Amino acid sequence: MGNHESGCATANGAMAKYFLHVKVFSRGKGSRVTRAAAYRAGERIRDERTSEVYNYSDRHDVLHKEIVLASQFAGRTDADWARDRAALWNAAEHAGRRNARLAREVLVTLPPELAPARRTELARTFARELADRYQSAVDLAVHEPRRDSDERHHHAHLLMTAREVTPEGLGRRTALELSGTERYARGMPSSKAELLWIRERWAQVTNQMLLDAGLTERIDHRSYQAQGIDREPVPMMPQSVYYAERASGRAHPVGEAIRARHRERIEARLAGKGALERVLQRQTEEGRRRAREDSARKEALPKKISRATLTREELNRIRRERYRATAAEQNRKQREQRKANAPEINRKKREWRKAHAAEVNRQQREAYHRRRAARGAVREGGRIAQTRPARQAAAEEPAKRAQGVRELRQARSRPDGGSSFASKANARRLPRSRREDGSSGASARTLPRRPRTAGTRTPAQEPVPGVMTRMSRPQREIPAGTTLTGSRQKRGRRRKITVCPHDSSN
Repeated sequence: MGNHESGCATANGAMAKYFLHVKVFSRGKGSRVTRAAAYRAGERIRDERTSEVYNYSDRHDVLHKEIVLASQFAGRTDADWARDRAALWNAAEHAGRRNARLAREVLVTLPPELAPARRTELARTFARELADRYQSAVDLAVHEPRRDSDERHHHAHLLMTAREVTPEGLGRRTALELSGTERYARGMPSSKAELLWIRERWAQVTNQMLLDAGLTERIDHRSYQAQGIDREPVPMMPQSVYYAERASGRAHPVGEAIRARHRERIEARLAGKGALERVLQRQTEEGRRRAREDSARKEALPKKISRATLTREELNRIRRERYRATAAEQNRKQREQRKANAPEINRKKREWRKAHAAEVNRQQREAYHRRRAARGAVREGGRIAQTRPARQAAAEEPAKRAQGVRELRQARSRPDGGSSFASKANARRLPRSRREDGSSGASARTLPRRPRTAGTRTPAQEPVPGVMTRMSRPQREIPAGTTLTGSRQKRGRRRKITVCPHDSSN
């Protein structure tokens, strides 16, 4: 609705400010209700339809926030899904047509004369009445004035769903969102009457709270003309113009034109009723002419599809097409930028590497283990692990193999000679072509080799009971008097081992 700001003078001269503004969030106009809810509540919400994340958790001016449902859901748990802010507004994003109306917001100014607790209770009372009347969910957020704004600017956002809340989800559209034809067919008053009821009810609830607080200030939702006050109302500045002027500190051309028309009306009001009527008629005709020109100009522009109407797949497709069309130019600019600023870029890289050396080294070690495991898998005829759990398991495989070798050595050092590990050790010493499972024999190099007989190898499945050699492990049966030459050198010379006949007879 247009200008909803006015004041009311009571019998003793006390005045209070009235402000109420109704805003519609439509997907066809580029609105995202998930972003609006995250901003007003100061939370982080992920839009499940587009996969975009809106994070406003760093806000510190949110005094109170809650989701108010109709009174019929009090004490019930079947509508708890609607009390989750992210779930509620993601459901609203998925409901309706491609250009559907998603939500409606009522922005009100809270009287600064009230205490903070009473201001919050006033906003909650009004939110409950809206939820009961339209069977919608009302996301209430009470904000305090920011440091760079007027200290009296206490306000509340009441974000209403465009559809009724049911235990199963969002249902049909609320009565406030029905078209004029549908309202007429159902015997309901016009939508303008609904908006006037909202304005009037806010004034009544606020005045009752002021009365309960013992204050004499009152507000009035009616216009100055209806109240019998001969005063020109303050014009409402468009939001984009207001923020542009606040950011630049200079007057905007559109804002200057609005102020000039306002000053002209003030002068005409002072000149008399006839002069005011002529000025109002002329300004109305000029406004209609500007509206026709703006409409013709927009019609001449190429049609644009709002990003808010696109799904995740459509957005990704547009991003890929844009990247393919501009990749060469972007890469060229990046190369030129790196070439022109190479010393500074290298310096920053060295500083960052020095500050994050431990983390970088850890990641490099993990990458090395993954590459080594992948090469081993390729040699064994397997496939390279591509998933994250598989890559992690492959990176841990060398450590597990080393642990197995340590356990084997510890078992061999026991008095029983580690006979339980004999088959495992023998399997490791077999060449790859002789193994049944086709596993690699790289780890066998960490074990000492067995002594060999003259020109022949004894079977690996026949350990000698009780016969121990210098390697302190069970050996195969060897004929008495046979001289064995070890395959290793110790201290620069080969060692010979002779088995005595007494040991063989035992």
